[in-house]
Amino acid sequence: MPELLKVCSCLPAATNILESLGLSDLIVAATFECPIDRPRIIHSSIHDKNLSASEINELISIHKKENTTVNSIDEELLLKISPDVLFTQAICNVCQIGEGDVVDALGKHNLNTKVYSLNPKSLEDVLEDIITVANACDNHDKGGELVSSLRKEMNDIKVTLEEQQRAVVNCSFFEWMDPIFNCGHWIPDQLKIAGGKDALENPYGYSYPVDVKKIEGYDPEVLIFSACGMSLEQSLIEVEKVLDNPFWKELSAYQNKNIWIVDGNLFTQPGPDLIKGIQLLSAIFNPDLFTISDELNNFYIQYE
Repeated sequence: MPELLKVCSCLPAATNILESLGLSDLIVAATFECPIDRPRIIHSSIHDKNLSASEINELISIHKKENTTVNSIDEELLLKISPDVLFTQAICNVCQIGEGDVVDALGKHNLNTKVYSLNPKSLEDVLEDIITVANACDNHDKGGELVSSLRKEMNDIKVTLEEQQRAVVNCSFFEWMDPIFNCGHWIPDQLKIAGGKDALENPYGYSYPVDVKKIEGYDPEVLIFSACGMSLEQSLIEVEKVLDNPFWKELSAYQNKNIWIVDGNLFTQPGPDLIKGIQLLSAIFNPDLFTISDELNNFYIQYE
């Protein structure tokens, strides 16, 4: 019987993809964020420190200014496991370990590891990454089957909205609370499929701090907050600080109690769980057409 490939996942999205493909048995090491029982090969200097959004933003700004890394790779473990395949990224070297750091570590120890960098900008790119991961693990058929299944789930939502001739819901989706960041990369795709549109979004590009008073003119029907790497409970505390500003209380979304805190794992980690994020959004935007499944009950809080 041939030996299993030894796969190292240096980002949660890759772990999500591998698990969805039924290939979690191949994973020999993962990151501090991955919800899987494997040795932690990536560590963070700010993880589990119970910091506020502003404190995290300040620490990250310092790291950027000093050109130092927030995350580090366990080179001793890397050498010990000597993986056949490693998945990394180069989109955000703050949220996850960067491709350059991984390549440097492998080169230092002369490891013959195949490196795949997953750097999607759009939802379509994410689907292509699923195929890339499947192919890298010699499971092309599983990749095609999973992508076809995800496309069907998205298409079912789009068809329902078209058949019911639903108008697009004006919303604001924020990826961070202090300062307020708009949404970028694939999240605008998620909003569109679910039936929404954010006037402040930056499709296929990075999110960035915005002047929230720009939303005053178009008065969104729904406000959504989703902080990368932060628990729902901590996110709620941060959202309450934001909404303490009287400005928000004049918005229709606030007055109609249509404010939501959603789990960042369904939006900021580019894997199959993005489809669950779309399903959650569709139920938020059109609750008479879609319901929030029991599976997603622990992935959101509606602000009262």
